[in-house]
Amino acid sequence: QSAMGARLLKQWIVAPLIEQGPIEQRQDAIEQLMDDFMLREQLKDHLGFIYDMERLASRIAYGNASPRDIIQLVASLEHAAPILELAGRLEAYPQFQSVPTCQSLYETIQGAIVDEPPLTLKEGGVFRAGYSEELDEVKKIADEGQNYIIALEQKERERTEVRSLKIGYNRVFGYYIEVRNGNLERIKPEFGYVAKQTLANATRFITQELKEEEEKILHAQERKVKLEMELFQQLLATIKANLFDLHTCAHALATVDVLVALAELAGKEGYVRPRFNASHRVEVLEGKHPILDARMASYISNDWIMDEQEHIELITGPNMGGKSTYMRQNALLVIMAQMGSFIPARSANLPLFDRIFTRIGASDDLLTGKSTFMMEMMEANAALQYATADSLIIFDEIGRGTATYDGMAIAQAMLEYIDAALQAKTLFSTHYHELTNLEEEHATMKNVHVDVQEKKGEIEFRYRIVKGKADKSYGINVARLAKLPKVVLERASSLLKGFESQDNTSGYQPNLFIMDEVKPEKSKLIQKLQTIDVDELTPREALACLYELKKLQEEIEE
Repeated sequence: QSAMGARLLKQWIVAPLIEQGPIEQRQDAIEQLMDDFMLREQLKDHLGFIYDMERLASRIAYGNASPRDIIQLVASLEHAAPILELAGRLEAYPQFQSVPTCQSLYETIQGAIVDEPPLTLKEGGVFRAGYSEELDEVKKIADEGQNYIIALEQKERERTEVRSLKIGYNRVFGYYIEVRNGNLERIKPEFGYVAKQTLANATRFITQELKEEEEKILHAQERKVKLEMELFQQLLATIKANLFDLHTCAHALATVDVLVALAELAGKEGYVRPRFNASHRVEVLEGKHPILDARMASYISNDWIMDEQEHIELITGPNMGGKSTYMRQNALLVIMAQMGSFIPARSANLPLFDRIFTRIGASDDLLTGKSTFMMEMMEANAALQYATADSLIIFDEIGRGTATYDGMAIAQAMLEYIDAALQAKTLFSTHYHELTNLEEEHATMKNVHVDVQEKKGEIEFRYRIVKGKADKSYGINVARLAKLPKVVLERASSLLKGFESQDNTSGYQPNLFIMDEVKPEKSKLIQKLQTIDVDELTPREALACLYELKKLQEEIEE
């Protein structure tokens, strides 16, 4: 609920913990907050009044604070004590009981500034009455001067009988008496008016009495502003003396804010507490992607299970089947678990990972001349160089940026290196189905695939990860979903059959837009059409011919 809480949450996400003790400390606090609804609600009520104390303390330290910053600090300190008192009940964080609440500082500054102070000190009006006797005296003189001006204006109206006469002020001339030109004949010499400025429809005068009073008023105003500046600097000095305690208090409040937020999320979404093991075993049951699950009506959960001796999970299946989402999901669950959060799953037992290495998506760097494949190899190299047995590696279709055999060779070499030298837990998705044979040679590798159901050329994505390898990639089916031209899809199907049967089709380069070449299987239909003499057909013969053509078309589609 606070800006500093949001920053701390980001820090927890960016730098997850790698020690079990601190992780479980956060988990224990979140679990207690989930169970104790009243404690959580009371903390939320107070946290809503906390401003960004860290930024306020920094501005005060550099002397850039405004009166409104002090008001925000006062409001925050007012709720700091009850928050820390409530947080002291968290058994996992006994240190909250000894965090400085800065209440002596609060009592010193809480009555100093008016409720709605100006943005700057230039005009004064910052401090409350009673804060400084000297300031109150100067304010009294300045206020009495203003009251005197109001009374003088009324007296001059009665003396000159000019109802529209008014006394004004500007920085150039100071105080002046303004009389409209239509009333100038009423200004008699004995009034002692001295013309100072002529306007289009009025004339401005000064008198000796007005100048004397002006000096008193302006002097009091200058003293008031100067004195308020001095008092404000003294106030800042008092706060600066407590900066260390302020930062300690602010960090504790931010920690409470994050713990309450994570407990609120876990309770609302039904997250579970992940457990940790030292045996490199992964067992996440019915895990979900934390963001997609919240945004989609029905997100399909998946298990992620790898025994201690299993290093690599080879993932095959069609595009759009959910391979990348499954891998990203598991990486996010690891991050959430090791930052101390509960996670979206039915249960989870994880090892402690020291780092996560990823190679996902396609990217290039045109400025430095690095191609997509080069970037892919550089990112993969970071994992191969620095990963350990405690790391998690996510490789999404490594080797796709180059020729088929090159890519497949590089991918297999990487898999063998990870398995033999690194032994890191690795999720490796690929369309090179030849790689799935590695499972037979390496007991530390296992195949899984995304479940797909095919009916009459149409595919249904199940978004389930199941054991075993995929039999094909269904690329043409996905292309059909993308609405590629029918002639292209049919030619691709024809070529695929040739490739799968190892026929030599390299010499066959037809024009895609000549229908009888692209679709040789339709020759019967075309031949029939060419033999029909439309002008000679009777209506009955035409109807029979139409039925025959339709039957031929159905045979071709089957």
